[in-house]
Amino acid sequence: MKNSNQRAIIFRLLSDFLFIIICFYFAADISKRGMNKYDIYFEFILIVAWYYSSKLSYLYEEFRALRFIDEFLILIPNVFSQFVLTVIVQFSLNEHRFQRTFSILYPILLFSALSVKKYVFKKYYQYLRKNGKNIKQILIIGTDQKALNFWEMINNNTQYGYSVIGFVDNEKTHPEIINHLYQGNVSRLPTILENLKVDEIIVANYDYTPCEIKELICLTDKYAVRARIIPNYFQFNTHRFKMEMFGDYPLVTVRNEPLEQFHSIVIKRLIDIVFSLGVMIFIFSWLFPIIAILIKMDSKGSIFFLQERWGKGNKSFKCLKFRTMYEHEEFFAEKFQQTTKNDPRITRIGGILRKTNLDEFPQFINVLFGNMSVVGPRPHAVKHNLETKDCIEGYLIRHWAKPGITGWAQANGYRGETKDISLMKSRVDFDIWYIENWTPWLDAKIVGMTIYSMFKGDLMAY
Repeated sequence: MKNSNQRAIIFRLLSDFLFIIICFYFAADISKRGMNKYDIYFEFILIVAWYYSSKLSYLYEEFRALRFIDEFLILIPNVFSQFVLTVIVQFSLNEHRFQRTFSILYPILLFSALSVKKYVFKKYYQYLRKNGKNIKQILIIGTDQKALNFWEMINNNTQYGYSVIGFVDNEKTHPEIINHLYQGNVSRLPTILENLKVDEIIVANYDYTPCEIKELICLTDKYAVRARIIPNYFQFNTHRFKMEMFGDYPLVTVRNEPLEQFHSIVIKRLIDIVFSLGVMIFIFSWLFPIIAILIKMDSKGSIFFLQERWGKGNKSFKCLKFRTMYEHEEFFAEKFQQTTKNDPRITRIGGILRKTNLDEFPQFINVLFGNMSVVGPRPHAVKHNLETKDCIEGYLIRHWAKPGITGWAQANGYRGETKDISLMKSRVDFDIWYIENWTPWLDAKIVGMTIYSMFKGDLMAY
């Protein structure tokens, strides 16, 4: 299975090299640029650059568990690097004729071609897996709730291409569920590995000592079976750890926050300013008068709605939105309640604005003022924060970053009413994961997912 995976990765890489060459020739032909004696070196540079950018963005890593939108968005930084390199090389070669047309046409063709290719590949492999082919056989070490949750995830996502062939543990914690898949205790593992086709072992038992885990890994190495361990990080309610030296002492920082680093703060702020100015100039400038007129025609009251919300460090600020409710209902803070489906307080135009997320557009003004970011945990009303912070562990951690117009939780469907405390906890978990894993590319991915949801429609948007 390992060799087949390597062959698949090599095929994907080489086929992308071929697409780079083809798109280069098509762009040169369509732009009337033509080919010259330096183009063989030009293409070589582009291919080498693609190889290294794809390594940095993990473009060719295992893609079974990735959604198409994830793969699609990973393409963006790679194609953008091709665009930048194309401009630099042509400038170095002093090519001014047809330079602009070729520089724009080449990345557009490349992005379009690779997007279609990835979609076809994704559908092809999903078809194979649904028909029992290209399947990886997994053996789970452990029978407790964590092991069952992992098993259920595999069963509910057949497109991943995994099949659980059994459980191994010294105790059957849930015999009524896994009895038909129980393969015996850990001492039988050598026999199991000899008699069954096992591609990977997942260690999902936190009670094993380091020595026991080391023995398991030595055994899997003996039979050339890949071993993966589900780490016991959940007891700390965190997903990222950071190892650092404090003098002569190694310390583990429980939460690693990229946005605490100076260069990350500068990059994110620059992106916020540039992106917000672009939206204000090219979209908000003409869209604002239309929405303002529709709001005034639909109901009496102001165009905007100001609400006090908590930002970074629990500092309050005035969050700006288009008014979507009847004013006499919306401005009574003491009557605050979450918006519900078919809420009678929402105006007709307000329902459309909420469904398309257009009611949030004025918050780009908050971004320019520095109260908010384009991407971050969504800010909640003050009363909502006060009611929730003691009910959910780690709730206030989401205020370690600037709130955003959109966020990782919203991009994954966690938006709207949250009467169920478990839904709110999931939203907080997504926000904390974002804070611990921020990168500029993650922000680009979230913006892309949000734009996609705006056009597709969101059942939770009301």
